Amino acid sequence: MIALKLLRNISVENGVPSFRANQIYHAVYKEGRSSYEAMNVLPLNLRELFTKIAPIFSVSEIGKSISKSGDTVKVLFKLHDNCKIEAVLMRFKDGRNTVCISCQVGCPMNCAFCATGKSGFKRNLTYEEITDQALYFEQYLNQTGSRIDHIVFMGMGEPMLNYDEVLKAIKVFNDPAAFNIGFRNQTVSTSGIVPGILKLIIDAPQVNLAVSLHAPNDILRKKLMPVAKTYPLHELMAACKKYTEETHRRITYEYVMLSGKNDTDLMAGELSNLLRDQLCHVNLIPFNEINIKGMKTSLKERIDTFAYILGINHIPVTIRVSLGKDIDAACGQLAGKHKAK
Repeated sequence: MIALKLLRNISVENGVPSFRANQIYHAVYKEGRSSYEAMNVLPLNLRELFTKIAPIFSVSEIGKSISKSGDTVKVLFKLHDNCKIEAVLMRFKDGRNTVCISCQVGCPMNCAFCATGKSGFKRNLTYEEITDQALYFEQYLNQTGSRIDHIVFMGMGEPMLNYDEVLKAIKVFNDPAAFNIGFRNQTVSTSGIVPGILKLIIDAPQVNLAVSLHAPNDILRKKLMPVAKTYPLHELMAACKKYTEETHRRITYEYVMLSGKNDTDLMAGELSNLLRDQLCHVNLIPFNEINIKGMKTSLKERIDTFAYILGINHIPVTIRVSLGKDIDAACGQLAGKHKAK
């Protein structure tokens, strides 16, 4: 969806009263209109004009998968240059409607356990392409009288490497005239881009921060996550400490559980020491298997023991319940491809 300011500029350039831009914005975000034809508030000539010069969506659906339980919907979108991205709607039992959105086409981080990184990197998304993923699901939910209430930047791409556009999108999501989603209901996840974390402290201190950690030491982390070669743990943890001290907000550390690699009792102890006395929460993520050689998920008993060790060391911890595994919509499975299900 193009910005309200741009709609107003288009109106002025075409001799249209500026209040029409407000009507269009309201029709899209508050009434769930997906086309100008459905905006009865506009006269026919303006519906035709705006249809030609100001498309509502910058993305178009070319594939949709719905999980057997019905709580997860994954959509494959095509962009103007035929690039493809994916986004996921997760409907939780507690009533939350969360959209996991992409910020890049592919991902340059190449983490060893993630399908998105294996697909390569093509380009950054614009903030319109980012917000339109959520707008699609907002209008999808509008049919049932529901709305999106949480946004997570955990889809394809590294948000901190498309920082400016992600920040613009965060502000659109927060705009009362648009999505009206509070900053505290938005989460930015990073693989550990230190400059981005430091910027977020200044630009959006109320937004939640999630850090993909996945290893408690640099030796293992460098094997799993190439970003660790640029931003080693001591730099990353210093940035995280600064974040908590200045924002007074808790960081979520994401830790994917990989059998025989990062799930031992020793690793749990190292992680406990690394995070001791920090304002944090650890989210243990059972690895969602995606046919990557040598990568298998930890057994449930191993994950439970790992969580127990963190707990007795006073590190808050939960084990994530992954939604949408049957449609390749769970953490680490997005790859810009689609299989009808």
